Amino acid sequence: MSETERNFFATYDDFEAHLMKLGLFHMDLAHSRIDAVLHEAELKRPDYPAVQVVGTNGKGSTSSFLSAFGQATGLNVGLYTSPHFVTPRERILINGEMLDEEEWCDVANDVMECGGQDLTYFELLTVMAVFMFSDYEVDLAIFEAGLGGAHDATTAIERDLVVYTPIGLDHVDVLGASIEEIARDKAGAMRKGMPAVTHIQSKEALAVLKEEAQKVGAKLVAAEGTVTLPKTERFGLVGAHQKDNAMLALAAFKQLVDIYGWQPADIMDWDDVKEIGVADAWIAGRFQHVSATDSLPDLYLDGAHNEPAFDVLTAALQETGVKPAAIIFGCMNNKDIQTLVPKVQALTEGSILLPQFTEMDRAEPAARLATHFDERAEVCDSLQDALTRSKEIAGDKSVLLCGSLYLLAEFFALHPEFLQR
Repeated sequence: MSETERNFFATYDDFEAHLMKLGLFHMDLAHSRIDAVLHEAELKRPDYPAVQVVGTNGKGSTSSFLSAFGQATGLNVGLYTSPHFVTPRERILINGEMLDEEEWCDVANDVMECGGQDLTYFELLTVMAVFMFSDYEVDLAIFEAGLGGAHDATTAIERDLVVYTPIGLDHVDVLGASIEEIARDKAGAMRKGMPAVTHIQSKEALAVLKEEAQKVGAKLVAAEGTVTLPKTERFGLVGAHQKDNAMLALAAFKQLVDIYGWQPADIMDWDDVKEIGVADAWIAGRFQHVSATDSLPDLYLDGAHNEPAFDVLTAALQETGVKPAAIIFGCMNNKDIQTLVPKVQALTEGSILLPQFTEMDRAEPAARLATHFDERAEVCDSLQDALTRSKEIAGDKSVLLCGSLYLLAEFFALHPEFLQR
């Protein structure tokens, strides 16, 4: 095979163009394609410890805490999360750092050589993460599931551990209309003899996880009573719910330590690891504070996009004493808007600004969204218009931007300087 034939993508732009053609939201819930590529690459069982994080809310934060604990121990850690805000390169990190475009292009070509032409958008990125983590000889790889558990692309990877964040109602059109149905789908990621770790769950979800663990022969471990968090106020992620995410991640990490016998690097001890881990964990758009600038109001960015996430956001605002003078809100058209609207309106006594998404066909049109709100709602032509208007309204007070990670993506496209800590 010639060099020209071998290189499917000559540049990173070629690769991104291929991704766009695949379609961000195209799903084909089967493992046959990803199985074939991983078998061809001899990476069905990766040559490093692999953890999968499954759930409805808190997956990204829990994954970030888990990565931070690993790095604090001195491990080389790979982290795979989704979605991204500005570039797909945000999804695959080595010790918290993105890889350059040339490396991405090389790995994409390697995947294609192993039969990756038929992979979906999420499958392709998942396989690329497996390849990259092998290339970098990571000591630990963390894979955040995309949707559900039984059929998610990350479940095709042979893993050492599965971690369950809180399970709630979301993606009901795909996963099921009840907590029990959704939990059963997510429980499909369990495997015989593989530990599964969980912490905060509803009674309904926990009952299903216990039942399915017993059925497949998995060991379900509760975080509470297994580990204790350090007594520190230095948390990289803000809110009481983040302490729950940190507890879950720490319990998962303890399972891995017990399996692999890892020890802290240099002169540190486990107390140091815990303190550094909770302080260093960070992920954009999770109750992220952006101080006011000449063009921006004092902002809080949060990716809350379903009922459980808005309950957590409400608690975080109460805990921190933040009272938004205005809210910028937008959501996808598959959300339970009737349920979300009262929760949004309860977060402020001020205006609710509804920007029109610029490039998202699945977004609920701002004008139609406004019909669900009270008289405080204002339709804005763009997010930039909403930001300008919110600064006029709020003055020196805070503004909350929430409702969709894709709305946050539009913000970070305008202000990429806030995408890093």
